[in-house]
Amino acid sequence: MRFIKIFIFLIMVIFLSIVIYSAIESQNKHIATVNAKYRDIEDKLFISGTIEPLKEIDVKSTISGVLEKLYVQVGGEVVAGQDIAKIQLVVDPVEYEQLVKEKTDAQIRFENVKNEYNRSKQLFDRGVIAKEEFEQGETDYKLAQSEYEAIITRLNMLNGNYTKKEISNIIRATDGGTILELPIKEGGSIMARGAWSEGSTVAKIANLNALIFKGFVLESDVLRLKIGMKMNFSLATQRDVKFEGTLYLINPKALVQNGTAHFEIIAGVYVPDTLRQYIRAGGTANGIVVLDRKEHVLSLEEKYFQFAEDSIFVEVENKRSKFDKKYISTGISDGVYTEIVSGIDSQSKIKDEK
Repeated sequence: MRFIKIFIFLIMVIFLSIVIYSAIESQNKHIATVNAKYRDIEDKLFISGTIEPLKEIDVKSTISGVLEKLYVQVGGEVVAGQDIAKIQLVVDPVEYEQLVKEKTDAQIRFENVKNEYNRSKQLFDRGVIAKEEFEQGETDYKLAQSEYEAIITRLNMLNGNYTKKEISNIIRATDGGTILELPIKEGGSIMARGAWSEGSTVAKIANLNALIFKGFVLESDVLRLKIGMKMNFSLATQRDVKFEGTLYLINPKALVQNGTAHFEIIAGVYVPDTLRQYIRAGGTANGIVVLDRKEHVLSLEEKYFQFAEDSIFVEVENKRSKFDKKYISTGISDGVYTEIVSGIDSQSKIKDEK
C-alpha cells in the first residue's frame, strides 16, 4: 500500500513539473511582430512588347521579270534614289510576236488617222468644217498616237531598252534608311506592282532613328491609361539598357485571344545615341507606366494581410500580449507594399507568422 502511495506521489510530481515547465515555456515563447513604415509607393503597370520602326517602306518593281543583281545588303544604309536592284525582263516569244503584230496594226491605224487629221485641219483652217468635227478628229489622232507609242514602249522594254524614267529595270530606294530585309534573292522571280497585284517586295527599308513601342494591355488596365503618359523601357535581354517614351495611341478596338480582350498601345521611343547600338527592329522590350505615386505614406507588405470576404485585417498585439483582429483600409500598391489608409499606425505590432 505504501508503495502505491509513493508511486502515485511521483506521478503527480512529474505531471506538475510538466505543467509548470509548459507554462514557463509558453511565457518565454516570443511571437515575432513587425511595424508598418513610411515609404514612397508607385502603382506601376508593366507592359511587354516590341520595338519597331515608325515607318517601314516596301520597295516594289514596276516591271515583272527576274532579279538579276542586288546592289545592297541587309543592314546597309541607303538614301532616296539609290540603286537597290536590277531586274531582267523575261521575254515571252508568244507575247513578243503578238506585240510585233499589234505594232504593225497600230502603226497603220495611226498613219490613217494622222492623214485624216491633217485633212480636217486644213478644212477647218479654211472654215469648211465645224469646230466640233475638227476636235473629234483631233481626239482620234491623239488616241491612235498614244496607243502606237505604248506598244513601241513595251517592245523596247522586251528588247531591254528603257526610254522613260518611270519605266526602268533599275529599282531605286524611295526613301532613306536601313535595309531590313531583302525577301527575294538574285535569280528569283519578280511580279510587277499593278492594279490587280501588290507586286513583289524587293526590299524593306526603315529609318531606325524613329522608333515606336508596340504592346498589348488587358481590358481591365486599358481604362487606367491616358494619351501622353510617360513610359520607361528596358530591353528584355539587357535590362540595364533603359530609355524613355510617351504613350500616343490606344487602339479603340480589342484583339480577343482565348476569350480575353487585349488592346494595342503604341508609344514613341526616345533612344539616346549612346544606346542605339543595342536597339534592333523587332526586339522585345518591357514598358513601365507609373499610374499613381504617393510619397511618405504608411505602408505594409501585403504578405501580412488576411482576408475575410471583401475586408482586409491584420493581427495586432494588445497589452496582454494577445493578438486582436484589426480591419484596415488600403490605398495604392506597388505589388509588394500597400498604403495603409486607416486601422493601424506605425506603433502597431503586427503578428508575423511567416
